Amino acid sequence: MTSHLTASQSPHTTTNESSMPVRLGLIGRGIDHSLAPAFHTTAGQMLGLDVTYELLPREAAFSTQFDEFLIELGQAGYQGVNVTVPFKSSGWRTAPDASDEVATTGVANTLLLGPTGPTKAFNTDFTGFKWAFTRYFAEDAPGAVAILGAGGVGTATAAALVDLGATIVHIFDIFEDRSHTLAATLLERDGSIHANVAESAEEAVDGVDGVVNGTPVGMYLHPGTPVDLAAIGDQRWLFDAVYSPIETPLMVRAAEASLTRISGFDLFLGQAIDAFEIFTDQRLTPDLLVTLETQMRVAERKRHF
Repeated sequence: MTSHLTASQSPHTTTNESSMPVRLGLIGRGIDHSLAPAFHTTAGQMLGLDVTYELLPREAAFSTQFDEFLIELGQAGYQGVNVTVPFKSSGWRTAPDASDEVATTGVANTLLLGPTGPTKAFNTDFTGFKWAFTRYFAEDAPGAVAILGAGGVGTATAAALVDLGATIVHIFDIFEDRSHTLAATLLERDGSIHANVAESAEEAVDGVDGVVNGTPVGMYLHPGTPVDLAAIGDQRWLFDAVYSPIETPLMVRAAEASLTRISGFDLFLGQAIDAFEIFTDQRLTPDLLVTLETQMRVAERKRHF
């Protein structure tokens, strides 16, 4: 396992011990089951860093106060925050600097903070998914792909898949305007891509090589499936962004049909590695990453017993 930020994305080159405290957090809805606090504090301990990582639950109604909240966090000494639903598309816009993938997708989940608020925005879902996909497929191209859900994760994943060589993308979201927006974003990223809007999830997954669930359907708070499970089986691979639980009904069906499965845990791990390195300016070595992944998998299993 290796770090997967490019040289231009990663501001760090060394691994050092430091006594300076690193204060981090996660802002969003439905975050009670997040493994992020365990990941970042454990990674910090491995590097001799004093890392704290707090859950900062907020609902959509908080959006009008979000920019002010980020300033308050910066003033309180937070060096960075991860951002999840429903703030990925708006929380980064006061940052004076944004990475290329944020500028392209309009979505960010990782913010560096200074005393006056955000200083730079990143999308580690984008880089994290690329890493997760290549873990399973190396240089193999994704082929034709169905994207279910055109929100933050769906947008980041779709853009990553285009970069990885996807040729056709079928998009379905219950809000049709979001599907059209994502299609336009992908065409702007690669004019040769065939991006179209499907009328249903079942239509989107018909005849594709891979399926992406970028919706929250399957989470503890949103039980169910984003597509009729009878439509899953003829594809080659499936990615479900949900990792609480990992074994969603969609992932179980994919296993039954012998599809290659990329889990929400894989994405969590990839994006968390990138976020930690951005936040701390330290690089996690391959040996540390193996140990860290093992500990996180144990922590995930323990949550269900």
